[in-house]
Amino acid sequence: MIGLELTWGLAVDLFAIPLILSVSVWILLDPIVDAWAMFFAAVQHPLGMPGTVNRSVYELGPFAVAIPYFSSAAHWPEAIDLQSGWLVTVSTFAISLFMRGRLLPLAYFLRFLSFIQLTAQLWFTFASPPFSYGLPTYMAGLLVFGVVVLALIPFLAAFTFNIFDFRLWQKFLLGALIVGHLVVLLPLQAVVHAWIIHRASLLSMPLLFLLFGVLLILFVYVALYGWGMSWRSDGPLDAIDRRPPVTPPRYPEGRARPTPTPSSTRAIPDPGLRMSRAFAFQGLLFRRLGFGDRS
Repeated sequence: MIGLELTWGLAVDLFAIPLILSVSVWILLDPIVDAWAMFFAAVQHPLGMPGTVNRSVYELGPFAVAIPYFSSAAHWPEAIDLQSGWLVTVSTFAISLFMRGRLLPLAYFLRFLSFIQLTAQLWFTFASPPFSYGLPTYMAGLLVFGVVVLALIPFLAAFTFNIFDFRLWQKFLLGALIVGHLVVLLPLQAVVHAWIIHRASLLSMPLLFLLFGVLLILFVYVALYGWGMSWRSDGPLDAIDRRPPVTPPRYPEGRARPTPTPSSTRAIPDPGLRMSRAFAFQGLLFRRLGFGDRS
């Protein structure tokens, strides 16, 4: 981590691999988006989402992509929605106060979740419609952000994973796994968010966006990155830097252990005998110093 010597092999790892993956994403982007639209159309009626599956064209630099989304609308929070939100927020925070020990990280997460929802509760309590973002706009924006992530995340993986001592196929595999996982995750995430917001009103949109939107995509990268860092590379540095330390044996290998005998067992001092000798020495010392009984 102090410094890296830029060699032809490292240049391939840092630039060629992510460029291949990124270009592949752009080439396959239209079929990927078409598959997302087919998935939305297949789950729309089972989920009870009204309207149709529409598309909006977004220009991303020199490219244009037609993002699919549900035309369903989300209603402004009613009194029952706000009351339910307050109940869930207070209950979640109260439950977190009783979590101790190994559950403490979960307690902190629930308190953070309660704080985010508290801000939404206060805003929708005193604000008046309309809201700045509708459900179609939110869903399309989430997918547009996902498309940008698909194109750029191979370079993030290259500059955080490919600099280490792994094989070429391992570096390419990790980038392909992250991209492939997000291709499946993004439409599922968008559908779940759309269904919850449509059912639970706009009150749930801030929480879904801040905690289960962009942050969830980041956690996917961190999880797969951590898994990749646990791989064995069989490279020249793997046997030294990445191999877990081995504790040397306490007894020399290849040498038979001696069998305990009664004499060797008696040679081990008794802890009680040690304590009695210590008290006897302390009493002798006190008498020598003149603190003992002189009668």
